[in-house]
Amino acid sequence: MRVFLLSGNADGGIYKLSQKERRYLFSVLRLNVNDVFTAKDKNGDFYKAFLFSEDSMTLERTEDPENTLLDSLSSYKGPFLPITMMVSVLKNKKNETEIRMLTEMGVRKIVLMNTEFTEGYLNDHQKERLSLIMREAVQQSGADLPELVGPISFSEALKEADGRLMILHQGIRKDSSSIIRAMEGSSSATAMIGPEGGFSDSECEEAERAGAIPVLLKTNILRSETAAVYAASAIQTILQETLS
Repeated sequence: MRVFLLSGNADGGIYKLSQKERRYLFSVLRLNVNDVFTAKDKNGDFYKAFLFSEDSMTLERTEDPENTLLDSLSSYKGPFLPITMMVSVLKNKKNETEIRMLTEMGVRKIVLMNTEFTEGYLNDHQKERLSLIMREAVQQSGADLPELVGPISFSEALKEADGRLMILHQGIRKDSSSIIRAMEGSSSATAMIGPEGGFSDSECEEAERAGAIPVLLKTNILRSETAAVYAASAIQTILQETLS
């Protein structure tokens, strides 16, 4: 079920829309005054939302949310199989772009890693901003909010793997595979994406000892954030074909 995520709290059942929320509801979703849909607050409580003006809506708490107007919007209604993406912390705002796109795609868990060649750094404010960007991406796409872990070390990240574990690397390694071959027989997957220049040899060896399959993407040299989205797209397509 697709829901509208509330950024604030209702005051006596009346919810004042922010400028960003108004734009999203009326310009992006193209809803109208008097439309009714389902909303959810930060505590996970559901509401029947009624747009009675372009600035406000009423919220009526419900224990049994129903499919409403937002479900009629064009989107994939089927299940998403679990994908975990482990990505190196990047410099500047590259993390934001990467996290937003992975969230929109329906990735189940995103693990931020500090690797041997990681050059980026995340302070508390930047981590809070990533959480906000994820919420906005969920609002836009209708995806579920993924779990965000880290930043943690490369070794700690290996413990967060779920399903078939793959490490994408920048060169040919012994027993290198394609994503399609690496995914055979699996219904869930974890992909590890390094920083610019890739992982160190020792990190690749550590991951392989933990059961990771080395994968070389048969494409041009990609930026880290592009490689993450490319890999997630390929894995999602393979898993969906397996499901069908």
